[in-house]
Amino acid sequence: MPPEKEISTWILSADFDYPECLRILNAYKDRRNITVCLSGKAVKTWPITRSAILADVLARLEKQKIEWLFEDIPEETMRFIDFTKERSETITVARVARAGKRRIYNLIAKTDRFLKMLVYLFKLMQDIVYWTVCGPFIPHGFRYARTLYEITSCGMRSVGIVLLVSFIMGLILAMQGGAQLERLGAAVMVAKIVGMVTVREIGPLLASLLVTGRCGSAITAEIGAMVTSEEMDALRAMGISITKYVVVPKFVALLIILPCLTLFANIVCIYGSYIFSYYQLGVSTFDYFNQTVSGMHVGDVFNGLAKSLADAVIIAYIAVYHGLTTKGGAEGIGSSTTRSVVVTIIWIALAHLFFTILFYYNR
Repeated sequence: MPPEKEISTWILSADFDYPECLRILNAYKDRRNITVCLSGKAVKTWPITRSAILADVLARLEKQKIEWLFEDIPEETMRFIDFTKERSETITVARVARAGKRRIYNLIAKTDRFLKMLVYLFKLMQDIVYWTVCGPFIPHGFRYARTLYEITSCGMRSVGIVLLVSFIMGLILAMQGGAQLERLGAAVMVAKIVGMVTVREIGPLLASLLVTGRCGSAITAEIGAMVTSEEMDALRAMGISITKYVVVPKFVALLIILPCLTLFANIVCIYGSYIFSYYQLGVSTFDYFNQTVSGMHVGDVFNGLAKSLADAVIIAYIAVYHGLTTKGGAEGIGSSTTRSVVVTIIWIALAHLFFTILFYYNR
């Protein structure tokens, strides 16, 4: 049987106040298996403040899981304590109910924002497709000069970094693969492995990631600056389509330059691997490029180009969306640019996974 609880009597002083309340709590805070009996025989008067202090003591004792009893407490004070306890429980229930309603409202609000975002994305894509496909056949429906400028700005200025990183990646792949294959006497197989991996994955992925950092962030920042400075509102007030005037030139430019940069990245990456293989592994030029060609198929090239086209759509679409939804001035531009780059990289990885699975099961 459980041991009987000890009963400890605390006689409240005649001028019972809040400091005595704290002394009671400190006296019993570390004690278990005890029942506290509060005696009010020394207290002559029970104003409302003293009754409230006693009610607070009891509430805190209950939180410490300590049982309590009363002695010589007036009936009016007992009724006040009961009322305070019931009121506290009512408030607690009301708070729980409000918290539940708040969670429901938050869920509804998030769902509403998500649905509005989907509608906005659909309308944006609809406008982009319309002005990209039908714009050239409409008078003043396509900005050729601006598109050429975007190709120069995003494409020509990205060539250098794409070629440099691709060449370095070619050297790295040749070093990593050659170190293992040379032990097996098959150093010439480096050409086949590097060529296949580069054309299928490394080239498109490198070009897409570098263009994301170089052009995608710039597109988001530029459009975000136009939004925060109310230039977009001015264009709408003049009846000019934002999609036709701002978005489509950037979209078409990325569709053109990214496949080209992917081809450049493939060539330079394979050349970087050739340089290492020729001077370090002793693979002849004929053997290297013969193995490279024999290891690749036309389908591998189209696989990489399909990935680059999908990446171009992803980069332009996400960059434009985050730019158009920018809020909060300079700080908002920075946040939108960061989100744009991160989300784009994630979607590029998912797109490459999708195309890899697609081509893997349709070999």
